[in-house]
Amino acid sequence: MNKIFLSLLLLLSAPYVFADYNRIVSLAPSATASLYELGIDAEIAGITVYCPKGKTKKEIVGTLLEPDFEKIISLKPDLIIASKEGNSKAAVEKLMRLGLNVYVMETSQSFEEICRNYLELAKKIGKEAEAQKIISEAKTTAESVCHCHGDVATDINVSCYVPVTENIQRVFWVVGAKPLYTAGKQSFVNDYNFYTKTENIYKDLNARYPQIGIEDVISKNPDIIILVNMGDITSSEFENWKKYKTLNAVKNNRIFMIDVNDIFTPTPKTFANGVKLLAAMIRDGRVDWSGGRRK
Repeated sequence: MNKIFLSLLLLLSAPYVFADYNRIVSLAPSATASLYELGIDAEIAGITVYCPKGKTKKEIVGTLLEPDFEKIISLKPDLIIASKEGNSKAAVEKLMRLGLNVYVMETSQSFEEICRNYLELAKKIGKEAEAQKIISEAKTTAESVCHCHGDVATDINVSCYVPVTENIQRVFWVVGAKPLYTAGKQSFVNDYNFYTKTENIYKDLNARYPQIGIEDVISKNPDIIILVNMGDITSSEFENWKKYKTLNAVKNNRIFMIDVNDIFTPTPKTFANGVKLLAAMIRDGRVDWSGGRRK
């Protein structure tokens, strides 16, 4: 009897780890991708039109900025996941006023913050061990690419993605075409540049995604132009940039397009894969491109 009592006492005094969420609504593509990586799919009842679809059928609950409140309520979620960067603060607050359980992911401005926010979400849904493993593997992958340059000692036995060069390749990120937007100091894409030993020409501009002018781009003369395929950035942008024949990126045929889901969905695994993709692009001078998605 004493053993049974002791077992019950230990069970009741153990820290409460997580709730068993069976009906999750995800309002952010990065959150949805994170859930899939952590082995959560069938438990997701609703997603936005911009979220990856997953393996099981899910209801569409509007967009990031305009969620369908009636639809969300009808799904009877026990957890709603939103993001500070992607979702409207007013919409999130309304969901909370309706008495719904809302978890808001913090904004990620670096690879380290991507990993930290990912781990916090994993703790919320009881997947901390899985997250730790994914984060560890992602860091190993990113660091192995960086170490290929030979300026950092490492025992990681990997093939080299990026050749060692004396000249740092200067990159112009295009995240919006009309008007022209790029990635600034507060964007995690600067860590892509760090791990591939390149340089964002707008790394000192104190904003996440600032609007800039074409004249300024021409004056900075980037060696590489990366078009992020989303919104108004389509394959037609290749021809638009080829008009500026004085740019090093144009003269050397170094204009690339990468799908937003391959590089701009901030999860540790996506970031690590993005580093490999960019490094191979710099090495080979091309990205396989077909119908809006990388082959």
